[in-house]
Amino acid sequence: MKKAYAVLASALLAPAVALAFETVDTLPWPSDGRFPAYPRESTRPTDLWFHAGLMRDDNLLRLDAGEEADTVTRLGGGFRHVQRVIGRQNLRVEARADYYRFDQFDHLNHLAWAGLADWRWEIGNELSGSIALGRERRLIDLSETSALGVRSMVTATRLSATGGYLVTPRLRLRAGLAGATAERTGVEDEETRATSITGGVDYVSPLGNTLGVEARGTQGDGRFEEIVGTVDNDYREREIALVGSYAIGPRLRAEGRLGRTTRRYGDIADRDFEGTTWRLGAEWLPGNKTRLALELYKEPRSVIDISSAHVVLEGVSFGPSWAVTSKLVVSARLLSEQRTFEGDPLVAVAGAPLRDERTRVLRFGVGWEPLRHWQAGFAVDRGQREANFAGRDYQFTAATANLAWRY
Repeated sequence: MKKAYAVLASALLAPAVALAFETVDTLPWPSDGRFPAYPRESTRPTDLWFHAGLMRDDNLLRLDAGEEADTVTRLGGGFRHVQRVIGRQNLRVEARADYYRFDQFDHLNHLAWAGLADWRWEIGNELSGSIALGRERRLIDLSETSALGVRSMVTATRLSATGGYLVTPRLRLRAGLAGATAERTGVEDEETRATSITGGVDYVSPLGNTLGVEARGTQGDGRFEEIVGTVDNDYREREIALVGSYAIGPRLRAEGRLGRTTRRYGDIADRDFEGTTWRLGAEWLPGNKTRLALELYKEPRSVIDISSAHVVLEGVSFGPSWAVTSKLVVSARLLSEQRTFEGDPLVAVAGAPLRDERTRVLRFGVGWEPLRHWQAGFAVDRGQREANFAGRDYQFTAATANLAWRY
């Protein structure tokens, strides 16, 4: 149950626009208890923050020419609150809002926001679960739009319910239901919808490690403007996966899934997908002041930012973090992702090649807490994309500074 909540929370409460602000927003601050050398002083039911930031990007629109520099100012804030309702029932509420102002491309000025409510329930010692509702509004990924003079916004809503039952201390049954919708407005109005049902059985070791089998069925559709007009991309997706989590004390944690995924479309069979998919995440703390994080994944995914029924994503993310002192942290991250546009409308055109792109990004961040409640973050992002379609290549460098007050 915790895993499903974490995925939903990270998706909704990540920075509302895919810019270099994400690097300063995800710094692992020592005061948050992310390193054994500096445990968190206390756990408060409510966290509150306000921040102001400035970013300079030398290719904001991610163009091949690479001459569209801009300065972006961000002002925003948010809160997180955890409240015990009664007995073992807990309610968690999170929300944030950020206003982005663009110096040159002021038509992109916008207010982005996100909210999440999650009720974690328990009945006795055997039955537990969660119900979560989240909603967000953000700017489209600027590297995916060719309409430079129009602001395109995405609004997404997600609802999930999960439940698990300990048949014995070593055997757990679980089930889940989730629904998601996303709408994109701007040059073209596009939308995606999906509903998923999940069931699984896990073995739970005396140390809390798990190994199990999970089955998932998803029914969805997406409406995009295509060469032949608007097409409803109705599909059914099935997955059978081996899932597990493993931990050796607080120093090493890993969880992952390895499965077989099949996606079938009702109208256009050329967009079908069938193959092995996986997702693995691991975190190792080799010392009291260092962290190493690794993520590997391959999966078909519907992305509302892209006018494609689905994209097959295969990527890796790796990054070390070092708490130099209790007030200073240094972090780096390397991301490499291959995107194969198997659901691209152009595939329907005779002789058109399959779009294939690889994106690489190197992020470096420094965080400093000069005074209690104050955090100053600095970051540099360097990235590039290589594609087999003309005009899709780009390079960029972005520098960011952010000042936040947190309580």
